[in-house]
Amino acid sequence: MTMARVGFPLYLQLKSWLLEKIESNEWPEGTMIPTEQELMTAHGVSRTTVRQAVLDLVASGDLIRRQGRGTFVARPEHLLSSSPLYGFKEELDFLGRPVCLLDLTIGIVAADIAAATHLRIPVSTAVLKVARTVGEHDEPIFFDESYLPQTMHQLLSEDRLRHSSIYSVLESEGVTIASGEQVLRAEMATSDIAHKLGCSVGSPIIQITRTTKDRSGRPVEYSVANYRGDAYEYRVRLTRKP
Repeated sequence: MTMARVGFPLYLQLKSWLLEKIESNEWPEGTMIPTEQELMTAHGVSRTTVRQAVLDLVASGDLIRRQGRGTFVARPEHLLSSSPLYGFKEELDFLGRPVCLLDLTIGIVAADIAAATHLRIPVSTAVLKVARTVGEHDEPIFFDESYLPQTMHQLLSEDRLRHSSIYSVLESEGVTIASGEQVLRAEMATSDIAHKLGCSVGSPIIQITRTTKDRSGRPVEYSVANYRGDAYEYRVRLTRKP
């Protein structure tokens, strides 16, 4: 099978294919997935593409790598570590930064392969998209896009989101926010992101991709946040186990 969805990164297409095998239970817990070479040959992609797809699924707890043995389907989730879960705006509020909402748009869109993969729904399924630009003293800090099941549209009105965070609104309506998985990457600002953040094209940005789940493990939100590199830093407290 050759990756063929025009306009989508090859690693994301491969990741979607791997996740389908796991979600359909064609590969149950403990199944060893094909080797890097087998995936490269079967899908006509590079080793780098295979590794990025597999590492994303290792980070999300769907796969687990065993030294010298291979990569296996992991159920229940195997996570390296955990930290308190805050929404992107909630985190800055917690840090005492006086942030404000500079721009907000809400609408129903067809899920692209990225949103569909993370929300575990078919591509082109109708989903709710929330796009925000958040700033400090009227200077943009981050721009994010969140995708949620279409049923959330009745809960997340524009008026409510102008005065509260996505998580706070959902929790006030009885939706449980239990866990999340995120990946941080260093990127360069595209023309669209540069316009949103008020920076130059090619400027360094921190991109955080996150999937949030309820207690049952069902995804309730997939989001991509882009932070200005000169306005945000990500800190983690580390401890070494004996």
